Amino acid sequence: HQHGAVGHVPMGGMAGGMGVQTHQHGAVGGVTMGGGAGGCSCAGCLGSGGCVSGSCYGEQVGTGAMAFVGFGVGDWVTETTYKFVGGGRGDLSIVTPTKRNFMPCLALVAILVLGVVGVLLMATPAASTTMKSGVVPQPQAKECVFWGDPHLVTFDGARPSFYGDGEYWIVRNDLVKIQGRFMGTKYTFGLAATQKVAVGGPFIGNHVIVVQPMEKEFGGSILVDGEPVLAQYGTYSVGGFANLTYDGVGELPDMAASQWTKNIVHMYLPQGVSLTVYRWGNYMDLRIKMAPLRGGQDGSCGNFNGDPADDTTQAIFERVGVRVGQGEMLFKNRATIVFTPEMEDMLRTNCPAQDLLASREHCQKELPQEASTIQMNSCLFDWCFGMNEHALRTAKTYATPEERVALGVQ
Repeated sequence: HQHGAVGHVPMGGMAGGMGVQTHQHGAVGGVTMGGGAGGCSCAGCLGSGGCVSGSCYGEQVGTGAMAFVGFGVGDWVTETTYKFVGGGRGDLSIVTPTKRNFMPCLALVAILVLGVVGVLLMATPAASTTMKSGVVPQPQAKECVFWGDPHLVTFDGARPSFYGDGEYWIVRNDLVKIQGRFMGTKYTFGLAATQKVAVGGPFIGNHVIVVQPMEKEFGGSILVDGEPVLAQYGTYSVGGFANLTYDGVGELPDMAASQWTKNIVHMYLPQGVSLTVYRWGNYMDLRIKMAPLRGGQDGSCGNFNGDPADDTTQAIFERVGVRVGQGEMLFKNRATIVFTPEMEDMLRTNCPAQDLLASREHCQKELPQEASTIQMNSCLFDWCFGMNEHALRTAKTYATPEERVALGVQ
């Protein structure tokens, strides 16, 4: 090359010495060098500055690449790139081709992608877990418990009370139906306790199981489709749909009853539903365990939606009615309602006038038109005092001293 020229120099075998293609100043061209007969052979001068009298000179600064040059002239030659390095130090030197390193860029892109994916996973943990595992969390089973006159805790933890006589929905669902008969006793001055429980519906093939207290005056039997079963401890299958076990084993919901002999009915029912009924002389305690039912549910045990605030006595009445409707009864007949003088005095004296008026409007809407005065008063009592779980304490104050002494009630 001329001074300052930059060119490309392929080297290969050439007959008869060193061949050079020259270029003008500043031009870009090629120099072909080849070792041939009687000439300078620079085939081994990889990375050297040049060739003088068949010897290499200059400083090696890099490596070259191999290029095929065709048949008959040698298979491969080394191909390098040259540049001018200044006067007095030779005309040309080898320049190693620059290699681009993309690894830092790829690493940065990978870090950014991982960061974005991490943010998305943290934003939707439930969905990610479901997608990875394929497991959908199952609803949690909880208990609804009745004891005493009656005290009650719903599936959601609310504490409504139902003091009037009559038949009530405990759990109402399209498939699962549980009803209770709440009736007053002389020991509660007419305020109702759980007297009977009935279970039916398509989930047990429309069979009906009824459990009554121990005393004959209040039934004294366990019935399946109206027929007595389990007159003593044992087990019984209800048409292959449900199993009953009758024994004296079970944790009491009310330790005040621990002084009496245990007579406990365990019902093992479809859909994970179980009932434990504690039979006493003239009333019963009750424990129901289940997960939320498909299609929803409601009744004295609440709607099982996780919110105890909407399980008030009044809210439950507005959703399912104040009593079991005509044509929906699992019991064969309705009970005769009693409204005691103590309850009359309490309703007249302790229910504020505006509450009593609002209660009457609701009861007139919910009860059939032919409802008697006693039925109306029983409904009014629930509306006025349903969220007072200790109404018995007030009712006692309206009993005569002679009545309290006779009953052993202080």
